[in-house]
Amino acid sequence: MQVQVRGKGVVITDALRDYADKKVNKLSKHFATLQTATVTQSVHGKHHRVEVQLEGDGILLRGEYGCEDMYAAIDHVVDKLERRMSKYKERHKWHQRGNHHEHDSPRHMPTAADDEADDDDGKVLRRKRFAIKPLTELEAVAQMELLSHDFFVFENADTGQVSVLYRRADKNYGILEPER
Repeated sequence: MQVQVRGKGVVITDALRDYADKKVNKLSKHFATLQTATVTQSVHGKHHRVEVQLEGDGILLRGEYGCEDMYAAIDHVVDKLERRMSKYKERHKWHQRGNHHEHDSPRHMPTAADDEADDDDGKVLRRKRFAIKPLTELEAVAQMELLSHDFFVFENADTGQVSVLYRRADKNYGILEPER
């Protein structure tokens, strides 16, 4: 996997670059389809933040962590992503046993990104574009869990319509479907 290490407001030393590369490459054991990783390290005062974004064959996985030590932040975010990937793989195995035809492999997941807006002035402050591929509801749930988001926009493979999957307060899921 190709790992790109970037710095925002911090100079990335060779030691930090090598450490991040070594740790993030360990994540490829969970998904062989991962091709690239972007590690962004930033410092704000004494607060060190590490964001990791993994991509490959339609999969997008993102995690971030901040603390007072850059090496510890790298360790924490990699651990966090590893737990999320293991959880996904375990769910995937469970779903495969009961639904062989619905959930072939993780490579059918779309690339998606979160949309952030600020309600203070009611202005749209950020806009993101993402590719949409047809997914079953189970695949959409799996992708949303990988991204650790509360909602996920996808094209429903059964209906052909764009739908929004969201996490309910009772830890279950809901789907918003447009009427035309």
